[in-house]
Amino acid sequence: MTATVEETIMSELNTVQDSNTVPDVRKKVVVEVPIERAFAIFADYPLEWFPEKHVFVENRVSLVIEPRVGGRYYERGADGTEIAWGTVVEWDPPKRIVLTWRVGPGWQPIYDDEKASFIEVDFEALGPGRTQVALTHAQLHRHGEIAAGIHAALAGPDPGETLAKYRDVVVRRAAAEASTGTAVTLVNSFTVNGSADEFEKAFAETSAFFAEQPGFIEHSLLKKLDEPNAYVNVARWTDHRSLRQAVAKPEFQPHETALRTLATSSPKLFSVCFTASPETVH
Repeated sequence: MTATVEETIMSELNTVQDSNTVPDVRKKVVVEVPIERAFAIFADYPLEWFPEKHVFVENRVSLVIEPRVGGRYYERGADGTEIAWGTVVEWDPPKRIVLTWRVGPGWQPIYDDEKASFIEVDFEALGPGRTQVALTHAQLHRHGEIAAGIHAALAGPDPGETLAKYRDVVVRRAAAEASTGTAVTLVNSFTVNGSADEFEKAFAETSAFFAEQPGFIEHSLLKKLDEPNAYVNVARWTDHRSLRQAVAKPEFQPHETALRTLATSSPKLFSVCFTASPETVH
């Protein structure tokens, strides 16, 4: 009797599962930017390259990879709900990032790393302005009984959905940066959960730290008039790399922890496209 397609697929999946190993899934793409920029775009803009259908919260508004070992890799919904996709296991700019991947049955979140697999992202310079990016889903067997099904869903030709979207983001951002220059402005909205005075003190200490970092221009903390627990930080830097290096320093972590204890935040990075002043208008 000839096996049906469904029976053949199930047989193959069971064979993989019974072997107690599930092959890694590795995809590659080449982008036309220096390795440092390739790394930064991947790390800073996951909301832009992460597949829309892979979502744990309703109305996702942000997706953040905290730039340090032990940092969270999480998304936030419009209602403020945060769910972590995993933890930063390795952080080695501009060469490598490793994250845990907390996917459970039904593609629903799991809330620790016990049954999480790993996303390994390796960056290799192919020249001054060209980088190969390899994304590997590794140790899929850690997902247990759903591991073979996850492998089947991820397997396919290069570059795969995620890296294809990432490549598009690199092209778009490289073009924008070429036309607008390299200076960047960080706009970070805060909703304070604790004491406003304690938050402002913690922010002032954070600002003093940044003021000593190369590339820092200025910080402004704005308080919303009709919402006393709502603040916006506007920070200007000479270039994006300087900002990334500053927040990756171990000395920054106590400041980040203090602010996170007192408030939730939603950081976004901008480049200047237009500036007006009395001199330019008249």
